Amino acid sequence: MVLLEAFGLASAELFQYNRENFQFDNEQRISRDVQKYKMQVERFELFREDIEDLVKLTVDKMDMYHLVSAVVLGFTTSIFTEGRIWGASPPSYIATYFMTIGCGWLYLLMTVWLSMYASISSHSLGVRLRTRYVRLPIPSMEQLYGISSKLQEFEKQGLQKMFRLPFGP
Repeated sequence: MVLLEAFGLASAELFQYNRENFQFDNEQRISRDVQKYKMQVERFELFREDIEDLVKLTVDKMDMYHLVSAVVLGFTTSIFTEGRIWGASPPSYIATYFMTIGCGWLYLLMTVWLSMYASISSHSLGVRLRTRYVRLPIPSMEQLYGISSKLQEFEKQGLQKMFRLPFGP
């Protein structure tokens, strides 16, 4: 009788020991998988930040071109409308003067237009890259359910694993 009682206590202790090991292993596996998902999200946040920095660089540069070109365009418009050549000048000089100012005005107008276009295009490309290609890898419900485990899985392992000896094969 004592032998059966000792065998029962040893079996209960082995079962409890293996059950605790199963729970500990599952906690470690869950921590590992959650850490993996967190690292993936942080990695993609870095990608998104890099794209945002590159887009911001282009947008800022084009905005500076736009500002400077708009100011110079205003000066050129003033010169074209109010600027006069005093004194007696040949008509060819006056024609060349107004032609160069007009061409400069057109180039500055194109600079303003193209810098606005480049700024808007760069910004929209950045949005498209962030929303289509560098989305955050949020795990699906199946992946989240796959992380979790229940003690029923411990019981489904079979008696050999439930009552295995510590440090044994």
